[in-house]
Amino acid sequence: MESSNEAGSKFLEKLRAEVDAKLTNNQFGVEELAKNIGMSRSQLHRKLITATGQSVSQFIREYRLQLGMELLKKGELTAAEVADRIGFGSPSYFNTCFHEYYGFPPGEVKNKLNETLVVSEPVNKVDTSSYRLPLRKSPTVKIILVGIAIFAVVFLYLKYANQNQSIVSYQDKSIAILPFKNLSDDHRNEYFGDGVVEAISTALSHIQQLRVISRTSVEQFRESKESAGEIARELGVTTLLEGSIQRENNRVRIDVRLVDGTTEEQIWAKSYDRELKDIFTIQSEIAQHVANELHAKLSPEEKSHLTQTDTDNPKAYDLYLKAIYEYRTYTNKGAHNAIDLLKQAIALDSNYARAYAFLANSYIGLATIWGAELNALDAFKKAKPFIDKALQLNQNLDEAHMLMGFYYLYNDWNFIGAEEEYKFAIKSDHPDAMAMYIDYLNFMSRHDEAMVLAERLNAIDPYYPNSRIILSYIYKNRLEDALAFAESRLKLFNNYYTLDSHGFLLLNLKRYEEAIVYFNKAIALEGIRYPRMLGWMGAAYGKLGQGSKAIKIIDELKARSAKNETGSEAFFISVIYSALNEKESALLWLNTAYEKHDMEMPWLMTEPQFYNLHSEPRFQQLAKQMGFK
Repeated sequence: MESSNEAGSKFLEKLRAEVDAKLTNNQFGVEELAKNIGMSRSQLHRKLITATGQSVSQFIREYRLQLGMELLKKGELTAAEVADRIGFGSPSYFNTCFHEYYGFPPGEVKNKLNETLVVSEPVNKVDTSSYRLPLRKSPTVKIILVGIAIFAVVFLYLKYANQNQSIVSYQDKSIAILPFKNLSDDHRNEYFGDGVVEAISTALSHIQQLRVISRTSVEQFRESKESAGEIARELGVTTLLEGSIQRENNRVRIDVRLVDGTTEEQIWAKSYDRELKDIFTIQSEIAQHVANELHAKLSPEEKSHLTQTDTDNPKAYDLYLKAIYEYRTYTNKGAHNAIDLLKQAIALDSNYARAYAFLANSYIGLATIWGAELNALDAFKKAKPFIDKALQLNQNLDEAHMLMGFYYLYNDWNFIGAEEEYKFAIKSDHPDAMAMYIDYLNFMSRHDEAMVLAERLNAIDPYYPNSRIILSYIYKNRLEDALAFAESRLKLFNNYYTLDSHGFLLLNLKRYEEAIVYFNKAIALEGIRYPRMLGWMGAAYGKLGQGSKAIKIIDELKARSAKNETGSEAFFISVIYSALNEKESALLWLNTAYEKHDMEMPWLMTEPQFYNLHSEPRFQQLAKQMGFK
């Protein structure tokens, strides 16, 4: 009869084998592992907790880190190459996790090889070809295994001996802040709770030791009936901050509790019942308490971030929060409402840097796909003074640097200047800044770098509404991976961004009829015939050999262009002509797009429909004029 220890060993061996089989796939996680071994997520979680005291996500991550250590010891690969081989989303995330797990960064492995603690061997060693080597039955290995066993016992004892201490593992300092429940009589106060959550999240995101899941990803769980443990596992975090907020007249009550994502036990809780003017102090105190409970070591700069406020005026702050709420309806009306509210906020506090930045962002929004009111140059002309003002007031404001990068790229076609600003903006892992920088990297055909950053964005914000993973997969020619990811997104979202990217993917998979279906769905969703959708739909018709339908769309776009409507019509007319292989017309309309400064022009080199034009001298000249090398 098989002993419980033997059964447990076989169970863990089976789990490791499954991780090995998907080692380079950074999308492989709890859901797929549970499915592959024929268990539900909760069953797998309970069994693994019993066997090792680890959550499933922690088991996967730490096993990969152990394999990474073996590869680094061989000295044949860089840390970035190791990160790729063991399925980490980015070298920076690998470095952070490795440092937390082993106590030093990957780059110091060679210097640490002779130190005792570094010989904490994984159960399965790594071979550079198969990633695994069988253990040799030698005295040395036996000694090492005994050392591992002693280390594990001591570790588990220290971890669980005192239940009154924080349950959070020192190895993984990650958190998601769930949307606070609105307990106010007026449901319209929801924007206020969202703003408080975002302020706490922003403060914590500046702490290097913490991994904070973005608000857009956590938003998916606003009405969720899932337990705290289930939500934590889906988001891949060890802790959750839950809360409720009640606002009445000039008072606000906020109740918060920090929860261990593995055990679902409460770590810390507090209630705040104060005047509305104290909201900034409350937000700062909550962020500081969370950082302390997660045992994050703070630099002086990080400590200052926790106490910084963008304004001391509660009324201005309230208007700013309303503006964000309006803008994130992603409608033309929402952008206009945001502009009005932000102007009111600035009238109350003329030094409100973040309000100036978001005002600039709202004007740029009027030139985007869903705004389609201003042309790019007019939008940037309105936005630029507010970007400058925001940076004048706060030279470290990531949103302002992000917008300046966007301005340099799309208004000036200043690629060098844009990259400098984007690099500054992503230091705090700002999701929008990361998305914009990924676009930039793809524009410049730096697709490997774009893929790494897209995976990092996906790790921080797994439900980001306009994920750049799909585009990055396309440019890396990983079309099946792109399709699997896109189909998973369709199960979660029915928004413009998801339909847009899925249609674009199908177009490049040469599944033209299906692509047309999704472009039509995007148009029907909001009742707007977006030039971008029309352009790609026309390209699909052209590839299908249905030239008359393609020409009909060209005529529609030409009519809009003649009326000086916005939306990069000339660019997308060229897209359709190129798909029809009418190169002369395609180049003519590309030149028009250049002269009109169409918003889509930075995609010139990486728009797949233009690949057949790359060898044309006029195309090369146009690319040179824009600043492409």
